[in-house]
Amino acid sequence: MPPRAQHRDPASDAESKSIPTSRSANKARNAVAVAAQQELLSKHIHSNGPHDKPRIDVLDFNTFDDTTLERYNRKLGIECPAIQKIDEDILRSDIGKKTYTARNSSQTMSISKPEMASFCQKHFINSPCRENEIISNFLYKVKNDDKEFKLTF
Repeated sequence: MPPRAQHRDPASDAESKSIPTSRSANKARNAVAVAAQQELLSKHIHSNGPHDKPRIDVLDFNTFDDTTLERYNRKLGIECPAIQKIDEDILRSDIGKKTYTARNSSQTMSISKPEMASFCQKHFINSPCRENEIISNFLYKVKNDDKEFKLTF
């Protein structure tokens, strides 16, 4: 049997030859590809995947939630009133003052969240830092699985 004749589509040959294959065209195409790759890498090089979150500023206490600020307040024994809740705002309004709850509740002093955040931030900045104690307490907790410090002789 004679060999099969290969069928060529003349339209596909024309399309493949219409792409410029000169050296400068290849360099330009490669430069565009490299630029796109660099942009992609610069965008995702420090990504932690789907859980990627922007880093928060440690000293920006306004970004912390109410429970964190209250825990800081309790843990360090700061004499600061509790954070105002939405219910208290409603009770302090003109309509809220006429309700049974507002008339019969004891008036507790509370402050807004930004005031609490600034109070905690001032306390944090003004607290003295004893590096020797911090390092020794950290090493003790790591070695003894968060047990309380026991002075033994």
